Amino acid sequence: MAKALCDLQFKLSTPKRKRGCRNNTQLIPSGNFPTPRELVSLNDKTLNQRCNLGYRASNILRLAQQIQNGTLKLSAFEENYDLQSTEELYRKLLSIKGFGPFACANVMMCIGFYQKIPVDTETIKHLKEVHGMKFPTKRATTVQIYDKYEPFQCLAYWMERVDYYEKRFGKLSELPPSNYGNVTGSYIGPRDSEGKVEE
Repeated sequence: MAKALCDLQFKLSTPKRKRGCRNNTQLIPSGNFPTPRELVSLNDKTLNQRCNLGYRASNILRLAQQIQNGTLKLSAFEENYDLQSTEELYRKLLSIKGFGPFACANVMMCIGFYQKIPVDTETIKHLKEVHGMKFPTKRATTVQIYDKYEPFQCLAYWMERVDYYEKRFGKLSELPPSNYGNVTGSYIGPRDSEGKVEE
């Protein structure tokens, strides 16, 4: 999805060519993701077709519209909370349509609150591979393992994942882009000579 959003950013910053004219387009260095203003210029169908977002397209556009028209102030999420009010921040983020526990934990991490771990199938896989757990449950297991690092649970989790992948693939900062797929969700585990995942 990140690549699709980056491609969209480039497409939106590229002037349309007239027939027969040479395109001298240069990428405008404005970041990796489209701004709310750029997003509200799209409709659900276009965003979904371009980024394959499914039902999320309308939620993303609604969020962009709320930010653009000022009914949702992003600065309020960064300025009005401290370590003692992270649960309040988490609940406020959960109240935004389309935000579940995974999205909220990621947003909190991005604005400097590391108490919540974004738990998905990758997290469960990590708990099995690194911690040897047979049937980890999402929330209870992450609390059991990472709460000792409070208030940096998410950072401890990510550093553990980086360490795990670097032991398998080498230093991530030196990994060529062609190998990025090896350290993402597309990497399921060791594969046999036919490319099937080994159990």
